Amino acid sequence: MRKGCLVGFLAIAAVLLFVVNPALAEQKKTFYFGISGVYALESLDEDHTKAKFSGPIVIDFDDSWGAQARLGYIVNQYLSVEALAEYIAPFEAESPGNKDELDVAVGSVNAKISYKLYKNLTPYVVLGLGAMNAYEDIEIPGAESKTSNWGASFRGGIGVDYFVTPAFSINIEGAYNRGFGGVDHVRYFTTGLGFAYHF
Repeated sequence: MRKGCLVGFLAIAAVLLFVVNPALAEQKKTFYFGISGVYALESLDEDHTKAKFSGPIVIDFDDSWGAQARLGYIVNQYLSVEALAEYIAPFEAESPGNKDELDVAVGSVNAKISYKLYKNLTPYVVLGLGAMNAYEDIEIPGAESKTSNWGASFRGGIGVDYFVTPAFSINIEGAYNRGFGGVDHVRYFTTGLGFAYHF
């Protein structure tokens, strides 16, 4: 609830700032800060979880939701470098007597390659590497298992920025996320909608 209010407040404040003072919007931009909400389509390796049980069990994770925050440095009109933080709320798998929740946190550094296609519309490709944490909480009758795994992560995606003003943009992005090492079992695809403030 509080997070939703904060995001709404930031969006309104950014719009009002550039309506009240359009001169700021015309200055050359070097950085940007963005917030997005995402829907995460799971492609988790469920055998990794099944191996934690001594007997046969059915594991079927549901998709989930998440949020992103990013801070970018604009190198030139074609290339930006950004730091991204992403959190995916627990993917859940429930069966009679058992409950499994697996949430994911990622921090990555991305290269964003952009090309202004038409006026305010700028498609882009993003490629990134980072660190991933997967926390899994399994509850079964009479027992509970909690594990936290770390590893490297890869992110690749495409998106488009629509500039409402030179300093305020709305973006849509789809990206594939994959873990390696201790989080090799974590794979998911995100579709996101967000906004960015360029300054």
